[in-house]
Amino acid sequence: MKLKGKIAIITGAGKGIGRETALAVAREGAAAICVARTQQDLDETVRLIEENGGKGEAFSFDLTDAAQVQSLADTVAEKYGRIDILVNNAGGYPSEIYDKVSRQAIKIWEWSEEQWDQIIKTNLKIPFLCINKILPVMIAQGSGDIVSVSSRMGRIASQMGAYAVAKGGIVTLTKTTAIQAQEYGIRANAVAPGIVDTPGQRVYNHNVGQDDIKMGSAASVADAILYLLCDAPPVMTGQVIDLFTTV
Repeated sequence: MKLKGKIAIITGAGKGIGRETALAVAREGAAAICVARTQQDLDETVRLIEENGGKGEAFSFDLTDAAQVQSLADTVAEKYGRIDILVNNAGGYPSEIYDKVSRQAIKIWEWSEEQWDQIIKTNLKIPFLCINKILPVMIAQGSGDIVSVSSRMGRIASQMGAYAVAKGGIVTLTKTTAIQAQEYGIRANAVAPGIVDTPGQRVYNHNVGQDDIKMGSAASVADAILYLLCDAPPVMTGQVIDLFTTV
C-alpha cells in the first residue's frame, strides 16, 4: 500500500471524481477524509470505503467560507496529527451558463455579475481557501502533496465563460503554490480532464441536449490523481496532466 498511514483530505468527495478519489486513496492505505456539503452523500462514500476494508471519515463543511475551511484544517490536524494530502476537487458548473432556448453558451457580455461571482467562488475560491488554510500544516511537518482538479476547459480556448476562467486559474494557482512551497518539501500538481461521466454531468448534458456526448470515467481521473500521489517522481511539481480530450 503506497499511501499507508497517510492522512488525505478530498473535497467534493460525496460523488463523482471526489468519491472515486477517496476510494482510490483508501485502497492504497490512506485515511480518506471526505469533505463536502451533503452529509448523506459523504456517508455513502465512507460506507463504500469501509466496505472495501479502508478507513474513511466524513466532514460536512461549506468550503466557500474561510472560517469553516480553517475549522476543517484544525479539526483534522488535531485529530490525526498531520495532513499529508489535499485533493482539491470540489467545484462544478450549473446549466445556467447555457441559454435555455438556444442551448448555446452565454456570451461573455451576457453574464450577470452574480453568475460570474458564484462560479468563481465555487471553482477557484474553494481551492485557494483549502490551500491557504491547509498548507501551513504541511509546512510545519515539512511534507505534503496537493493535487487540484482543473479542466480541459481551463487549458484550451472554450466558450465556458467564468468556468473556464476559474479552471484556468487553478492551473496558475497550482504552479504558484508549487514554486512557493517546494522548499518546504511540498508538491502541487493538477489534472485537467475532459467531460467526465458523473451524476451532475449527466443532468447538465440532458439540460443542454447533449445526452449522447462521449465522456471519460471518474475512476480514470482518480487513477491520474493516484499516479501523482504515488508514482510521480519526487521532483514533479507544478505540472498539469491533461486527460481525455473530449470537450
